Amino acid sequence: MTPRGYPAWRIVHRCSSAVLGILALLHVGLTWPIYRAWTPDAVWFAGTGLGLLMLAGLNLAYIGVEPCRLPTTRALRAANYVMAIFGIGAVLAVPEVQAGIVLAALAGQAVAASHTLPGPA
Repeated sequence: MTPRGYPAWRIVHRCSSAVLGILALLHVGLTWPIYRAWTPDAVWFAGTGLGLLMLAGLNLAYIGVEPCRLPTTRALRAANYVMAIFGIGAVLAVPEVQAGIVLAALAGQAVAASHTLPGPA
């Protein structure tokens, strides 16, 4: 039996994860045009994009037709909330529109994952 409202949460989860994945790809792709050399700042910039891409990919992999009940869903839900908190710090450090969009995607993904990734039965 699926939780009430699950299909709507699944849509929010997929959309948030897809937006985050697209922004992460853009983040990684812009590393070279922005930095022009493989510096520590460039590595940090690309690594942040890769981390966001990994989180989005994991979330997309876990979203199925029914609620995912794998034991590892607890770890993924925790990672979502940790990254959403990190996103708040990123918006405070870099108060730009794209940081706000990433934070919105991270927050949407974290909240929706609580409904679509309930964990083991």
